[in-house]
Amino acid sequence: MLSNKFWFWSFTVALLSTCCAFYAWLDHPTISRVNHLLWNLSNPSYSPINTTIPTNCTAPPPHTCTFYAACLEPHFHCGPKGYPLGFGEKFCTKFSLPSNMGRLSEKGQTWMWNTMSCLQRALVPELDTSIHVIESKEACKSLEEKAFSTHAPCYLTSGLCSLSPEDWIVIVEIIDLKTLLSSWDAFDGGIEAGEGCLEFFARALEKM
Repeated sequence: MLSNKFWFWSFTVALLSTCCAFYAWLDHPTISRVNHLLWNLSNPSYSPINTTIPTNCTAPPPHTCTFYAACLEPHFHCGPKGYPLGFGEKFCTKFSLPSNMGRLSEKGQTWMWNTMSCLQRALVPELDTSIHVIESKEACKSLEEKAFSTHAPCYLTSGLCSLSPEDWIVIVEIIDLKTLLSSWDAFDGGIEAGEGCLEFFARALEKM
Protein backbone atom coordinates (compact mmCIF):
# COMPACT_ATOMS: atom_id res chain seq x y z
CA MET A 1 0.00 0.00 0.00
CA LEU A 2 1.08 3.54 -0.67
CA SER A 3 2.11 5.48 2.41
CA ASN A 4 0.22 8.46 3.78
CA LYS A 5 3.27 10.60 3.00
CA PHE A 6 3.01 9.66 -0.69
CA TRP A 7 -0.65 10.68 -0.82
CA PHE A 8 0.11 13.91 1.03
CA TRP A 9 2.81 14.98 -1.43
CA SER A 10 0.74 13.86 -4.42
CA PHE A 11 -2.16 16.00 -3.20
CA THR A 12 0.15 18.96 -2.55
CA VAL A 13 1.68 18.82 -6.05
CA ALA A 14 -1.77 18.51 -7.64
CA LEU A 15 -3.05 21.47 -5.60
CA LEU A 16 -0.09 23.65 -6.58
CA SER A 17 -0.50 22.72 -10.25
CA THR A 18 -4.18 23.63 -10.09
CA CYS A 19 -3.41 26.98 -8.44
CA CYS A 20 -0.79 27.84 -11.08
CA ALA A 21 -3.19 26.95 -13.88
CA PHE A 22 -5.91 29.02 -12.21
CA TYR A 23 -3.75 32.14 -11.93
CA ALA A 24 -2.56 31.73 -15.52
CA TRP A 25 -6.20 31.52 -16.54
CA LEU A 26 -6.94 34.74 -14.66
CA ASP A 27 -4.30 36.54 -16.74
CA HIS A 28 -6.13 35.70 -19.96
CA PRO A 29 -7.40 38.96 -21.61
CA THR A 30 -10.98 37.72 -21.77
CA ILE A 31 -10.98 36.77 -18.09
CA SER A 32 -9.40 40.13 -17.25
CA ARG A 33 -12.24 41.87 -19.05
CA VAL A 34 -14.83 39.81 -17.17
CA ASN A 35 -13.09 40.63 -13.87
CA HIS A 36 -13.32 44.35 -14.70
CA LEU A 37 -17.04 44.05 -15.28
CA LEU A 38 -17.55 42.05 -12.08
CA TRP A 39 -15.56 44.65 -10.14
CA ASN A 40 -17.71 47.43 -11.58
CA LEU A 41 -20.89 45.62 -10.60
CA SER A 42 -19.68 45.26 -7.01
CA ASN A 43 -18.70 48.95 -6.81
CA PRO A 44 -21.81 51.03 -7.63
CA SER A 45 -19.92 54.34 -7.59
CA TYR A 46 -17.93 53.16 -10.61
CA SER A 47 -20.51 50.90 -12.23
CA PRO A 48 -21.18 52.02 -15.82
CA ILE A 49 -24.76 52.20 -17.00
CA ASN A 50 -26.16 49.64 -19.44
CA THR A 51 -23.50 47.07 -18.51
CA THR A 52 -25.57 44.36 -20.19
CA ILE A 53 -24.82 45.82 -23.63
CA PRO A 54 -21.83 44.03 -25.18
CA THR A 55 -19.04 46.52 -25.69
CA ASN A 56 -17.89 46.95 -29.26
CA CYS A 57 -14.40 48.36 -28.97
CA THR A 58 -14.36 49.71 -32.52
CA ALA A 59 -17.72 51.46 -32.11
CA PRO A 60 -18.58 52.13 -28.44
CA PRO A 61 -22.37 51.88 -27.95
CA PRO A 62 -24.10 55.18 -27.07
CA HIS A 63 -25.17 55.82 -23.49
CA THR A 64 -22.51 53.47 -22.05
CA CYS A 65 -19.20 53.82 -20.21
CA THR A 66 -17.94 50.26 -20.65
CA PHE A 67 -15.39 51.21 -23.33
CA TYR A 68 -12.87 52.39 -20.73
CA ALA A 69 -12.79 49.26 -18.56
CA ALA A 70 -13.55 46.69 -21.25
CA CYS A 71 -11.41 48.05 -24.10
CA LEU A 72 -8.83 50.68 -23.11
CA GLU A 73 -7.71 49.28 -19.76
CA PRO A 74 -7.14 45.67 -20.91
CA HIS A 75 -5.04 47.03 -23.79
CA PHE A 76 -2.94 49.60 -21.91
CA HIS A 77 -2.96 48.26 -18.32
CA CYS A 78 -2.66 51.74 -16.77
CA GLY A 79 -4.11 50.72 -13.40
CA PRO A 80 -6.81 52.32 -11.21
CA LYS A 81 -5.18 55.77 -11.39
CA GLY A 82 -4.51 55.69 -15.13
CA TYR A 83 -6.68 57.55 -17.61
CA PRO A 84 -9.05 54.70 -18.62
CA LEU A 85 -10.25 53.91 -15.08
CA GLY A 86 -9.06 56.91 -13.05
CA PHE A 87 -10.51 59.55 -15.34
CA GLY A 88 -12.42 58.28 -18.38
CA GLU A 89 -14.68 55.75 -16.67
CA LYS A 90 -14.83 57.78 -13.46
CA PHE A 91 -16.25 60.94 -15.04
CA CYS A 92 -18.32 59.11 -17.66
CA THR A 93 -20.04 57.24 -14.83
CA LYS A 94 -20.31 60.36 -12.70
CA PHE A 95 -22.04 62.28 -15.48
CA SER A 96 -24.47 59.47 -16.23
CA LEU A 97 -25.66 59.08 -12.64
CA PRO A 98 -29.39 59.93 -12.47
CA SER A 99 -28.66 62.37 -9.64
CA ASN A 100 -26.40 64.38 -11.98
CA MET A 101 -28.11 63.83 -15.31
CA GLY A 102 -31.41 64.92 -13.82
CA ARG A 103 -29.95 68.33 -13.00
CA LEU A 104 -29.36 69.10 -16.68
CA SER A 105 -31.96 70.40 -19.11
CA GLU A 106 -33.02 68.21 -22.04
CA LYS A 107 -30.52 70.03 -24.22
CA GLY A 108 -27.88 69.63 -21.54
CA GLN A 109 -28.52 65.89 -21.36
CA THR A 110 -28.15 65.61 -25.14
CA TRP A 111 -24.84 67.45 -24.86
CA MET A 112 -23.72 65.06 -22.15
CA TRP A 113 -24.49 61.90 -24.15
CA ASN A 114 -22.92 63.32 -27.32
CA THR A 115 -19.78 64.37 -25.44
CA MET A 116 -19.41 61.00 -23.72
CA SER A 117 -19.72 59.25 -27.08
CA CYS A 118 -17.30 61.67 -28.77
CA LEU A 119 -14.63 61.14 -26.10
CA GLN A 120 -14.82 57.37 -26.47
CA ARG A 121 -14.83 57.33 -30.29
CA ALA A 122 -11.81 59.63 -30.34
CA LEU A 123 -9.75 56.99 -28.51
CA VAL A 124 -10.72 53.98 -30.63
CA PRO A 125 -7.66 54.42 -32.93
CA GLU A 126 -5.39 54.15 -29.86
CA LEU A 127 -6.35 50.48 -29.58
CA ASP A 128 -4.23 49.85 -32.69
CA THR A 129 -1.14 50.84 -30.70
CA SER A 130 1.21 47.93 -30.07
CA ILE A 131 2.02 47.83 -26.35
CA HIS A 132 5.08 46.15 -24.83
CA VAL A 133 5.34 45.65 -21.07
CA ILE A 134 8.49 47.74 -20.84
CA GLU A 135 6.73 50.60 -22.64
CA SER A 136 3.53 50.45 -20.60
CA LYS A 137 4.14 53.64 -18.58
CA GLU A 138 5.11 55.61 -21.66
CA ALA A 139 2.08 54.27 -23.53
CA CYS A 140 -0.23 55.26 -20.67
CA LYS A 141 1.24 58.75 -20.57
CA SER A 142 0.81 59.09 -24.32
CA LEU A 143 -2.78 57.86 -24.05
CA GLU A 144 -3.53 60.40 -21.33
CA GLU A 145 -2.11 63.25 -23.41
CA LYS A 146 -4.10 62.14 -26.44
CA ALA A 147 -7.27 61.77 -24.38
CA PHE A 148 -7.03 65.22 -22.80
CA SER A 149 -6.39 66.75 -26.22
CA THR A 150 -9.82 65.47 -27.31
CA HIS A 151 -11.75 66.98 -24.41
CA ALA A 152 -12.10 70.56 -25.60
CA PRO A 153 -13.01 69.65 -29.20
CA CYS A 154 -15.62 67.16 -27.98
CA TYR A 155 -17.08 69.64 -25.47
CA LEU A 156 -17.37 72.32 -28.13
CA THR A 157 -18.53 70.28 -31.12
CA SER A 158 -21.23 68.75 -28.92
CA GLY A 159 -22.61 72.23 -28.27
CA LEU A 160 -21.19 73.40 -24.94
CA CYS A 161 -21.35 77.07 -25.92
CA SER A 162 -25.03 76.91 -26.81
CA LEU A 163 -26.14 75.52 -23.45
CA SER A 164 -27.91 77.61 -20.84
CA PRO A 165 -25.96 79.18 -17.95
CA GLU A 166 -27.84 76.83 -15.62
CA ASP A 167 -26.42 73.81 -17.47
CA TRP A 168 -22.93 75.34 -17.41
CA ILE A 169 -23.07 75.64 -13.63
CA VAL A 170 -24.09 71.97 -13.26
CA ILE A 171 -21.31 70.84 -15.63
CA VAL A 172 -18.67 72.79 -13.71
CA GLU A 173 -19.95 71.39 -10.40
CA ILE A 174 -19.80 67.82 -11.71
CA ILE A 175 -16.37 68.02 -13.35
CA ASP A 176 -14.87 70.89 -11.31
CA LEU A 177 -13.16 73.79 -13.03
CA LYS A 178 -9.55 72.60 -12.76
CA THR A 179 -10.42 69.31 -14.42
CA LEU A 180 -12.49 71.06 -17.07
CA LEU A 181 -9.66 73.41 -18.00
CA SER A 182 -6.78 70.95 -17.61
CA SER A 183 -6.85 69.98 -21.27
CA TRP A 184 -7.70 73.35 -22.79
CA ASP A 185 -4.03 74.16 -23.51
CA ALA A 186 -3.89 71.05 -25.70
CA PHE A 187 -6.73 72.39 -27.83
CA ASP A 188 -5.26 73.54 -31.14
CA GLY A 189 -7.85 76.23 -31.78
CA GLY A 190 -9.38 74.48 -34.77
CA ILE A 191 -12.79 75.30 -33.36
CA GLU A 192 -13.45 78.85 -32.27
CA ALA A 193 -14.82 79.10 -28.76
CA GLY A 194 -16.77 82.22 -29.59
CA GLU A 195 -18.56 84.70 -27.38
CA GLY A 196 -20.84 82.05 -25.89
CA CYS A 197 -17.92 80.14 -24.39
CA LEU A 198 -16.30 83.30 -23.08
CA GLU A 199 -19.46 83.74 -21.04
CA PHE A 200 -19.19 80.09 -20.00
CA PHE A 201 -15.67 80.62 -18.65
CA ALA A 202 -16.75 83.81 -16.88
CA ARG A 203 -19.49 81.90 -15.08
CA ALA A 204 -17.16 78.99 -14.38
CA LEU A 205 -14.65 81.31 -12.74
CA GLU A 206 -17.40 82.59 -10.47
CA LYS A 207 -17.68 79.06 -9.06
CA MET A 208 -14.03 79.00 -7.94
